[in-house]
Amino acid sequence: MDYRAEAEKAGEKLMGYYKDTDWKVSKVSKEVTVSHKKSAEFDGHIYKAECVLDGTPDEIVKYVIPTPLGVREKWDKTIKSSEVLESSEKDFFVVHSQTHSSAMGVISSRDFIDAVLINHLDEDNIVCTNSVSVEHPQCPPVDDVVRAFNHPGGTFCVPVKGEENKTKVINFLQSDLKGMLPRTLVETALPNTMIDFIIGLKTALDNKILHEPAED
Repeated sequence: MDYRAEAEKAGEKLMGYYKDTDWKVSKVSKEVTVSHKKSAEFDGHIYKAECVLDGTPDEIVKYVIPTPLGVREKWDKTIKSSEVLESSEKDFFVVHSQTHSSAMGVISSRDFIDAVLINHLDEDNIVCTNSVSVEHPQCPPVDDVVRAFNHPGGTFCVPVKGEENKTKVINFLQSDLKGMLPRTLVETALPNTMIDFIIGLKTALDNKILHEPAED
């Protein structure tokens, strides 16, 4: 499988979602707005979370991507483990990640294998991640973890015009969590997960985790 090509295709679809205007607000909390619309990829919804944060697009992206390319595992409490399976040119990687259980244990741990491409849209100084789930021979599904699937998603980091060091962060998520989960539970859990993601990202930026000295 050409993993980079899959991530590039995901980016093309994601740009369409980025330009769409027909979103319905799902939830608003702590300056984070989550909206949704019907997914074109599967029988579910795509969710969009938006918030303005302190930091430049290039800096914020380093908080979003996994170690060793970024620092996400240092602050994202939803991630139980993460491993980069492949990487190239510092802008593309395939990552295997596992989440903790959520919704007070009702949603058990899931794992994902995602191809992720970091893209710079020079005309607007936007930096974004484009991602989609793939299969990888190093990580076949295992019995005690549900293998879930992320349809095209990612994070856009858009400079706020006229405000130095301010970035609008727009996160897109359309996850098929698999298993026998009631749709109402998923539609409640995913917006909450996105709000927690943005709040965690803001806290990490405020605490300047990226600039902490390396441990001996």
